[in-house]
Formats: sequence, C-alpha cells, structure tokens
Amino acid sequence: MKSTINFFSVLFSAALVMGVAFQARALTFNGDVPAAVQNQMMGDLQMVQQLQGNGSGTPIYQYMFARPLNGQNMMQFFTSRIQNVGLNDCGGGAAAACVRPNVDNHTMWLTPNFVNLPIPQIYRVSIVFHESRHTEIANGYWSHVICPTPFKDAQGNDIRGIISHVLMQGLPACDVTPYGAYALQAELLKNIQMFCSNCTDKLKMDAKLFGDDTVNRMSDPRALQALSKDVQITQ
Repeated sequence: MKSTINFFSVLFSAALVMGVAFQARALTFNGDVPAAVQNQMMGDLQMVQQLQGNGSGTPIYQYMFARPLNGQNMMQFFTSRIQNVGLNDCGGGAAAACVRPNVDNHTMWLTPNFVNLPIPQIYRVSIVFHESRHTEIANGYWSHVICPTPFKDAQGNDIRGIISHVLMQGLPACDVTPYGAYALQAELLKNIQMFCSNCTDKLKMDAKLFGDDTVNRMSDPRALQALSKDVQITQ
C-alpha cells in the first residue's frame, strides 16, 4: 500500500507541474519576440501560478479579481484576457508594454524598455497584469489620464518612472479611479507583499517597493486615499 500511495503521489505531483507549464503555454508569441524573452515570460507566469496566499486579499483586490489570493486564480484572470504577445514600441516613450484594443484586445505588446531594462521579476509580472486590465471592453479599457503638472508625491518629490526615471508629469500615465490598471498593478503587488505565504523575502521586498510606488499613479486625491487605505499605506 505504501508504494502505491507514493506512486500516485508522484503522478499527482507531476500532473501539477504539467498543469503549471500548460497554463502558461496557453500564450502564443509573435515571431518577433526573442526566444529569451518568451522563456523569461513563461518563467514569470509559472512563478505566479505557484504563489500561495494566507488570506483572501484586501477588499479592492477581491473586487478586482473576484477570487481568493492564489496563483491559479491570478493566472485564470490573466489568461482570460491575454492570449498573444508581440513586440511594438507602443508609440515610444517610457512604456514597457501596451495593448491596442482597436487592433486586438487579447494581444499584449512588449516594448524595447521591457526587453532591455533590468526589471525585477515581480515588477515584470505586475506590468503584464496591468496591461491585461486594459483589455476589458465593458470598462472602456480603463484608459489612463494625463498626469498633472507638476506631479509630486507626498514628500514633494517629482514622480518619475521607477525604472525609466522619466518624469510622469504631462504624460498619459495616471489614473483617477482605484479600480483601473495602475490600481490593479498596485493591488497585485501589495497583496503579494502582505499575504503571500510561500514568497521569498526578496520577492516580498520588491513587491512592497514597486507596490508603494505604483499607488502614487493615482492623480485624484480621493482615488489615492481609497487605494492607500486598502493596501495599508499612510500618505
């Protein structure tokens, strides 16, 4: 009996691994996406698939994802929105990725910034989930608004892209709702920081750093207050 249990345990473990790989491979890639970038994204999404949570998540997270906090639920959210990945400069500038709903609202385009800049894994993940929010037709694709000029944080510092260091003032890189693409990105990062039960300390530290930064893309004071309260940031 013991050997039988071990045999089926091995089969079950193998099925889980295959399931992780299969769900990530539901994505297709255009021929212009380098193999190294494809492999990196597959690895990122397989990491997400394996995340475990010790809670359902914050109220806004629960509203957005409609499922408890764990990797399988996150991947169901993502793969229901993004099925294909290509390369495009997305109009240039500091963007790392974009979607073009008028062309194909299930394709995400990566820019040279995404490919060439040293972006930590959890921030790469948050970027592609951010873009998945822009595929939602029923919500007008959660379009961004122009950031105000000047655009400063609570300490009076200019708000810049945390990786690109580009000034955000005057750019279409802000939200006025705590439910849009930047809010989803912040919620993903902050909930991983607070509730992930199998994440490394490094991953949680990165999630906090980039999550705190992303909250600042709320240019409307009420949206900033609501999102900050939800993810437990004191402005």
